[in-house]
Amino acid sequence: MAHAIETTDQMLRDACARMAARFHWADDFETVMRDRVRSRLVRIEAKHPPATGMPPARALRGPPCRPLQAPKGGLSLFDHKRAASGERDDD
Repeated sequence: MAHAIETTDQMLRDACARMAARFHWADDFETVMRDRVRSRLVRIEAKHPPATGMPPARALRGPPCRPLQAPKGGLSLFDHKRAASGERDDD
């Protein structure tokens, strides 16, 4: 069973300062800690501080989507609907 990490007031204040810098929070420590969501984030940050010298992790982005391109040369020479219906050209 894992032991709970005791967070000190200074650990919470340091975590709050890091989060305020990262997310541009203008509120003071007491106001942030009265906010249910932000205080939870600060407590998590205090228990799991980032490794020194390492930037916070970011989600990896996939390759950008290719924009749809119109077929070159105007209309398609092949009629897909007609081919699917079984119609044939008997020229």
